[in-house]
Amino acid sequence: MKAKLINSLPHERVEPGTGDGSLPKIGDIVDLDQGFTFPNGQAGGMVVCRAPNGHIRWAGHVLESEIELLS
Repeated sequence: MKAKLINSLPHERVEPGTGDGSLPKIGDIVDLDQGFTFPNGQAGGMVVCRAPNGHIRWAGHVLESEIELLS
């Protein structure tokens, strides 16, 4: 499933050493990987942002409220 990043991500939720070094930007299209609940009880998940050639640009953990699901 695809989603669009609608809020900025804190640097501590971006996976270090994953991808080409790109930083998340509002509007990035991401693939949803795995859902989970943050320690504070909020719903979230692991996402991966890919370049047009399929290479990983960045990966990180998002709150459900930071993405918009795409159909």
